[in-house]
Amino acid sequence: MSLFQEPAPRVPQITEAERTGEVHKMFAAMEGLSPSNIAQNPVLLTFAHYPALTQPFLVFNRHLLSTSKLPVRLRQIAILRVAWTRRAPYMWASHLRLSLRLGLTAADFDAVKSGADCAHWSELERTTLHAVDQLCARSDMDDSTWNALTPQLDRQQMMDLLFTVGTYILLGLTFNAMRIEREPELQELAQRYGSPAAPF
Repeated sequence: MSLFQEPAPRVPQITEAERTGEVHKMFAAMEGLSPSNIAQNPVLLTFAHYPALTQPFLVFNRHLLSTSKLPVRLRQIAILRVAWTRRAPYMWASHLRLSLRLGLTAADFDAVKSGADCAHWSELERTTLHAVDQLCARSDMDDSTWNALTPQLDRQQMMDLLFTVGTYILLGLTFNAMRIEREPELQELAQRYGSPAAPF
């Protein structure tokens, strides 16, 4: 499948007529996190069918993207690795966009695809990638990886790491199952930097 031949969405985006007060409150939960127009975001326009579920989740996700104690670079590396290993094209491309704004580079993206053994990484980044892969593969982290991380990340940072990986596993499978379409900007980023093969 071409990068520009997106599968048909299983859930349509809401229309202008469906933008209730609850929907606008939901959008407000993510205002200021992105220079792009939140009210035109394909994910939010799809999730807006269920504001009672989505709005509290977005408040939580806002913490992961704005007030998490994890270093921003480490957070983005972890999210990108989840997207790559879980074969989540929309999540991968959307976090390419965010990561570029935060200073990550094409070399970082290539190294994320290669994984923890790539020579590109610092020791902390390498250990974090081992942790991400273990969490994705078996919903656990072994003692050696945990013990390598805890001298470098405090308890709150470790919790942020675990909640970030778990949340983005959830989002990746949700985006995939709902067949959320990449907008043209994300398709272009996927073409430039590569994309995981979708499982569908």
